Amino acid sequence: MKIFRLPVFTSFAFVLLAAGLCVVPATSQKLTPADVVAKHAASIGSAEARARAKGTRIKGTVELIVKQGGAGTSAGNVVMASHGGQNMVNMIFDAGEPSTSFRFDGSKTTVTQFRPGRHTALEHFFAENEEIVREGLVGGVLSESWPLLNLQEKNPKLEYSGTKKIDNRQVHAIKYRPRKGSELNITLFFDADTFQHVRTEYERTVYSTAQTRIPGGPGRLPSPGEARGAPQRLTAYEAFSDFKTEGGLNLPHVYKFELSVQSNVRPLLINWTFNLTEFTFNAPVDPSEFIVGNEATKPN
Repeated sequence: MKIFRLPVFTSFAFVLLAAGLCVVPATSQKLTPADVVAKHAASIGSAEARARAKGTRIKGTVELIVKQGGAGTSAGNVVMASHGGQNMVNMIFDAGEPSTSFRFDGSKTTVTQFRPGRHTALEHFFAENEEIVREGLVGGVLSESWPLLNLQEKNPKLEYSGTKKIDNRQVHAIKYRPRKGSELNITLFFDADTFQHVRTEYERTVYSTAQTRIPGGPGRLPSPGEARGAPQRLTAYEAFSDFKTEGGLNLPHVYKFELSVQSNVRPLLINWTFNLTEFTFNAPVDPSEFIVGNEATKPN
């Protein structure tokens, strides 16, 4: 009987090929939105912990900085509250400055006005793009109304967009499209190892007829003549870090938001940082807390 022997280099190549067929790096696997959502939900906590009784209140400090389109820093306290699909963020500043708040009562979004009929640039952003609050996107997993925990109700269109690096961190990207549509391009990012939600990006380009609605804040809005200039690019992002366990849930304790408007008429750059220190669950929440007075839901 003849025995056939493969050359050593051929046998070694065969072993490598077989190993390659069996071992596929996790980052190269093709994931679906459902895969990412399921792993993300598990990263927050057990199903029992996630099914907490309704009523969440989170407190901490806030620092808001205007870097372009003005100048100055405001500091104070923040309260975030949510109950089912209702949610609110309320920033109360020191030195007698008016508070900034945006809220959703389950059917309508309301936003503060720094004086009657006028929104600051930050207020304007949330009033003009109210789907961010309505969908429960603002604040990410800090809110009970975070849509990835209740996809059947929100029913958004999700599209897996592969991986990328942000701040030297590998992340999975999911494009998010609200069921009712949006002029914003919304992308959610999840840590490739933990599947924690670490970032949301919003992008929108505003053209001529809509440019008079771009944030004006204190002072005048661009005149119609000025508004016919180049389009204005609006970008914003939320970033979440310092995850710790609270009530059986793995939640971020540092929450950053930045709004940028690139414009020849009125460029803008504003950001805030929340340092969250007090988490209360099963807290009674008055439904009136999710409505901002009688202010209009859209800027004038």
